[in-house]
Amino acid sequence: MEEPTLKAASKYVLKHAKTKEEMDQIMDVIWAANYSPYDPFAQLFFPVLGFRPLDRETSVAESKARFWSQHMADPSSNWFYVVGGDTGNVVGCAQWQIFTSNPFPDGVPPLTAPWWPKGEHRDFCELILNQVYKPRANWMRRPHLALNWMAVHPAHRRLGIGSLLMAAGTTRADSLNLECWMEASSMGKPLYENVGFRSLFKIAFDTDRKDASNVWRKCEREMTPPPFFAMWRPKGGMWDIYAADGERRGVKMPWELGVEQGGREERVAEAYPGHA
Repeated sequence: MEEPTLKAASKYVLKHAKTKEEMDQIMDVIWAANYSPYDPFAQLFFPVLGFRPLDRETSVAESKARFWSQHMADPSSNWFYVVGGDTGNVVGCAQWQIFTSNPFPDGVPPLTAPWWPKGEHRDFCELILNQVYKPRANWMRRPHLALNWMAVHPAHRRLGIGSLLMAAGTTRADSLNLECWMEASSMGKPLYENVGFRSLFKIAFDTDRKDASNVWRKCEREMTPPPFFAMWRPKGGMWDIYAADGERRGVKMPWELGVEQGGREERVAEAYPGHA
């Protein structure tokens, strides 16, 4: 498939990662982007267990090995990145998962965080991750594309790179006639809305624990991310459907579309708790 291009981003080139060397450069961008400004999600996924430069270097190396291993083990994983035409440096990246069948045939899978040592920090990380992904796992049990990661280097923001990375997924979704899903930060939300995503609801994290320890309270202060948005894009980005008589009708929402079961779809029995 021909890669999407944008006139505004003509000096940048979109590529599809195939090697660990490319993945390592992608991870460097993710680290830079998540610390400018600082995003608590960085600490959830990339714990720096110490205060020395060596501790950070150790965490960076671990994350590069982990993400490459996960990518190689996941046939749905597609990492795209953008390089500057003048320098060849990686300046942005995105991971799009392309699911051609139900990715959750056995229901909602529990998410674990083995990159954290056992203890309350790991428990806290797993609590957050499972709250983030529960709507997706409940409602997107059909073929679809999911945007998991998006990062643009701080020195190259607002130059059309994010639009290139979004087009890498949405053009593929449209060619396959599939929906798209993502969990979005408030900073990225306007970009995603420009390509047909809409927010379904806002995810605020519940971290209350009876008789919480000082360690748990510290996790709440330092590692709780800002609220996120569950965002969805219908097939073709078309939110209005017109009947044969010209009457405009809204699309069916994710919780109305059903679950793929053995090549057919069955309606989801219950919507995600908390849906208004």
